[in-house]
Amino acid sequence: MSEKEKSDHGGMNRQMLLGGGAVVLAAGLFAVGLAVGRYHQPDARQQDSANAEEPMSQADAGAPHVASLADLLPGLEAKVAANPKDVDQRLLLAQTYNELGQRDKGTRELRIVHRADPKNTEVTILLGAALMESDSRKDLNEAFALLDDAVRLKPAVSPMARLYQGDIRLKLGDTQGAVKIWQDYLNHTSAGDQRRAMFEEKIAAATGH
Repeated sequence: MSEKEKSDHGGMNRQMLLGGGAVVLAAGLFAVGLAVGRYHQPDARQQDSANAEEPMSQADAGAPHVASLADLLPGLEAKVAANPKDVDQRLLLAQTYNELGQRDKGTRELRIVHRADPKNTEVTILLGAALMESDSRKDLNEAFALLDDAVRLKPAVSPMARLYQGDIRLKLGDTQGAVKIWQDYLNHTSAGDQRRAMFEEKIAAATGH
């Protein structure tokens, strides 16, 4: 398969997983890179473009994007401090923390938004995705529960949630539990559902056949 075909295939899988965009989520999630594209500021992209056009030393070539985010961070923190109820700015701050490797701070911001609006499906999934990156069993179990909450709030996100819940079970060392989640999803979908392939691939990878 060519690189272009792989890229097209990956894009198709993400679209199928999101169920036609039933909710504005990050197919990428933060971390799932937890990267919510719609929260990137134009200024950050323009700065990255400018950096790309300028000659860079070998030492600087490694992380121009991280440097530009670091430059933006104080301004984002000031905006959130000035207007703590601005959800978009707080989510952008959480994303920036995560991309800079400050995941504890990113998770803290997501928790603040989630406490204020626990029925926000997007935030619920973002927080769950952030906690999935942890090695703590407590965090992983909380992530699993948050994904259950997301499905109750908006059943359309079930494919994504069940796929990730299986991943959580694998991370907890429960291969049988992971396969059960994925198989249960397959048992409730029609043979023509194109998303089945992703679950079948997960099961095959977990079981070795």
